[in-house]
Amino acid sequence: MKLTTEQIEYVSNYVKSFDIKWYELQVELTDHMVNSMEEIWEKDPKLTFHQVKQYAENHFGRNGFKAIEKERMAILRKEYNRSQRKMIAEYLKFPKIFGSILLGFLAYQVSFYFDKPHEFIVRLNMLLMALSIPFIYSWIKNQKINGKRFLAINGQNFYISVIVFPQFGTNLSEIFKEEIQRNHLLVIPFICFWVLGVLFSITGLYINTKIVAKIKKQYQLN
Repeated sequence: MKLTTEQIEYVSNYVKSFDIKWYELQVELTDHMVNSMEEIWEKDPKLTFHQVKQYAENHFGRNGFKAIEKERMAILRKEYNRSQRKMIAEYLKFPKIFGSILLGFLAYQVSFYFDKPHEFIVRLNMLLMALSIPFIYSWIKNQKINGKRFLAINGQNFYISVIVFPQFGTNLSEIFKEEIQRNHLLVIPFICFWVLGVLFSITGLYINTKIVAKIKKQYQLN
């Protein structure tokens, strides 16, 4: 027995009542509920709509909707991290690695214009934070697309390039400030770490753009 449009709308609102705020998850859970209800109703047409809804909900278990949301978030974050690591690995292989080497070489040459190498490293990390601004802007801008929020966008870990790399690099340079001052070659490991942070920012922005485009196409949003 097929559910009517009004009944499907009721199920959709019921799913949202569990604080499921992600649009794609709302659609998916509503579809699962509707399909399950139709199967149950097909087997026993004498059941009422609310009885069928209760039986279908029991299939998800207690707090099942939120558990699915938590599980899906973990899966999406793993997929995002895997995709980003794969892209970064490509930039560290021939022939793209030449671009990374050139960036590091240019940074090393600029370091000689600073009397205190430690200050140069701090400036590099400030630049890395600035390079992350387009990624942050895109992430914030697309928190809602046509008024809808998507789990796939929220699952992106932009804080790695924005916070982890700059803060870790700056703190480590502070610890070894005197050693770096005595031996300029110690700047090189910090530059390599900085280049890796730049790759995280670039790949993060690229993946974010692809995810947004995919969502807009899939759900026909502008």
